Amino acid sequence: MNGTQFLKGLAIILVGVILLLNNLSILEWSVWYNIFKLWPLLLVSLGISLIFRKRLSWLAPLVIVLGIIIGIGAGYMGIDLSLEGPIATEVTILQREIELVPVTRIVRQEAEEDVSESGEIATESVAETIDEELTSDEAEEIDMDEEEIETEMLPNVQKANLHLSYDVGVFKLEFPTPLVYQCQVSHRYPQFKPIEDYSVSDRIANIRIYHESLPSSDKHFRNPKNQVDLKLNKEIVYDILIETGATTINYDLSKFKVEQFTVKSGASDINVIAPEYNSEININSGVSKINIDIPESVGVVLSLDTGLSIKELGKEFKIQEGNKYISENYDESVYQLNINIDSGLSQVSINYL
Repeated sequence: MNGTQFLKGLAIILVGVILLLNNLSILEWSVWYNIFKLWPLLLVSLGISLIFRKRLSWLAPLVIVLGIIIGIGAGYMGIDLSLEGPIATEVTILQREIELVPVTRIVRQEAEEDVSESGEIATESVAETIDEELTSDEAEEIDMDEEEIETEMLPNVQKANLHLSYDVGVFKLEFPTPLVYQCQVSHRYPQFKPIEDYSVSDRIANIRIYHESLPSSDKHFRNPKNQVDLKLNKEIVYDILIETGATTINYDLSKFKVEQFTVKSGASDINVIAPEYNSEININSGVSKINIDIPESVGVVLSLDTGLSIKELGKEFKIQEGNKYISENYDESVYQLNINIDSGLSQVSINYL
């Protein structure tokens, strides 16, 4: 096979790969706008093939291949070849501070009898402390001879349910914050400006971050490049849900108290370091590359429901039954983790750090 045949075949393969990535929502359809703008290269290629019929005939298909590569690269980088230039990126930061609220503690005094060696009975007061929030009227009704009221200022959030909903984007979690949470969203289009719903009840925060609904006519954007960077508090317990389409997720949960981490996505590249906490990880995705790293102090039960997949599991995992695996250290581990993965065509890698 000569160079000309190779380059022609490569051009056809590139077109097929682009169409496949479009259908899987990994690559935006808008990439074709840049490729079509390079159509004059077809004339350049034709001219080269007429001039160099034999010795340099490979130059013609090379021009086509280079044109396709340039179009893909420009689309991925957000450069419009119509000379409109790169799309400006806006940054929006959402965050919530921890507030201190009064929490009333009731201290009940109870008598405890102790018999000494001489036979005398000694009575000692034993204090029992119960956390309870009371109104001023309720506090007045308490018999102060038997109970005492102590008020302490404590954080208003002990647990947070966090829901991130973005059609497309890159999600990242790495650093802590003294706040309830901080979320920095980079977006190129106003339709992807983040919106927050936030409420606190019984010291549990409910947080939802999302963008406005996209009309069907606006479903395709030129490489929106949304980036959602999250920071969490080390002292708050979290349940995290990410709902997205095509995505890349890089989450280091090892620093945080994450009780449940759930991903619902389409085509995705998911990289997670599991929390050192009793927790559960649930992943429901389409075509995916999934990599989960496990700290040594965590024992794992793994359930896999995958179609055509490549599985790479650490030597610490032993098959229990069917597609269920358990780590050797599960019974004696400090923390225990359940991982449930339901995906289509996928590459799954789960190993200990």
